[in-house]
Amino acid sequence: MVNRIPVPQAKYELLTSVRQTNWKSPVVCLTFVFIVVGSLFALRVCSDLLPSRNLESGPLREVIITTEDATIASWTRRARMYAESSKENQNADRNTTLVTAPSSRSPSSGKILVCYYTLPRTMNTTEELSPAHIDPNICSHIIVGFASVVNSTLSLGSNTQIYNEISSLKKLQPKLKVMISAGGINEQTLGFPEMVKTHANRKKFIRSVLNITRAFDLDGLDVDWEFPAWLGNNERQKIWFVQLLQELRKEFDRSARTLILSAAVAAPPAIIDDSYFVPNIAEYVDFINLMAYDLHYYVWYLPVTGLNAPLYPRASEIGYIATLNVNYSANYWVSKGMPREKIVVGVPTYGHSYQLDNVDNHGIMAPAKGFGRLGVDGFVFYSMVCWLLSVGGQRVFDQESRAPYVYKYDEWISYEDADSVTAKAEWIKANDFKGAMIFSLNTDDWSGSCSSKDGNETFPLTRILSKTLLREKLTPPGL
Repeated sequence: MVNRIPVPQAKYELLTSVRQTNWKSPVVCLTFVFIVVGSLFALRVCSDLLPSRNLESGPLREVIITTEDATIASWTRRARMYAESSKENQNADRNTTLVTAPSSRSPSSGKILVCYYTLPRTMNTTEELSPAHIDPNICSHIIVGFASVVNSTLSLGSNTQIYNEISSLKKLQPKLKVMISAGGINEQTLGFPEMVKTHANRKKFIRSVLNITRAFDLDGLDVDWEFPAWLGNNERQKIWFVQLLQELRKEFDRSARTLILSAAVAAPPAIIDDSYFVPNIAEYVDFINLMAYDLHYYVWYLPVTGLNAPLYPRASEIGYIATLNVNYSANYWVSKGMPREKIVVGVPTYGHSYQLDNVDNHGIMAPAKGFGRLGVDGFVFYSMVCWLLSVGGQRVFDQESRAPYVYKYDEWISYEDADSVTAKAEWIKANDFKGAMIFSLNTDDWSGSCSSKDGNETFPLTRILSKTLLREKLTPPGL
């Protein structure tokens, strides 16, 4: 409450006299202020537009992506929603020590490796990953995304050719499972929210799923709704989401085919609490794909560097921030009722970039003033990180979080490399989770540009997970 102190009303004659004799002074002062502020603003804009030393010269222009597409837009929205959970809960007194039950069964004899393939903007194979360049022997499952939900039906848009080509990879590797993911950029307002409201709409959607999986010889559906009931949306969406999964499971089991049902789910505890009835979801899905990345991302209200997908927290992290790591997220799902044997842990093949505010302060939690110059909206492909390392970027591996980052001048990138991916693969095995999920094949080094002169290995990060987790190796028929 503001205390208002009554002030005697001045005489009109006195007010008029003051205005008539001193009107020039405030005009001069305001003009001076506008000139100063305008000059400072112009200097800041110009400094941001100028290249930082020679970072943008030479081969960098060949790897910077300048065209934002729907895929990047949806990734950015998810990262910002994750950041919103940090903003709203950063002062929350959350217990960061979880007590979870061990697996109720003996350690599994085999794991799965789920690999997302995101639809390219074009089929220019020199710049985009085409189905022909995918090795069908490194993943147990490939999920193609993202189909849209339009008028309560699953819509492929103009991408039918790509679905046919990915499905055809099963001819080269019969053990491979190919699924379709329903998601995209309209989950918040149009797609899922409208479809799940009524039984009739859900029935219409499920019928379209069955028709498409049959027509393209697909092995199942991944539901990627980001996120039910989050950020003020209808709380009943949590119930409708479970009803959708229940009805999908029922119709999948009724069909003459063995169809897989998975769900892509959030990692931050605040979103998990608001969006999911975990035990009910566990009853109907074959597995969940835990999106354990984008845990730190540049936003104006959290202008500091952070790790994209740390395996563990650092000792200096407390409260809610100490929960933003892969280990906590996966075990939080277990504590809420999801069996370990149904959790597939996401591993990103892209990094997040920041522009340092001070080039001499380049550690974790260093002040940042925006996205880095590499990539699009802070998203950087692994091949771009390799380029930065090749031109003198300084790599630092944080032993506490088991995650690396690289910096050069004012460019700072959190990313995954052989060491961090190996650590996650071993952790997945030690904790007996169902497997790992790669997001995505497109952002891994699919062309082999990161390899040394002695080799030309494609998909290096994905292959590490494949070699570590897939006990029953996928080999081409006849070998």
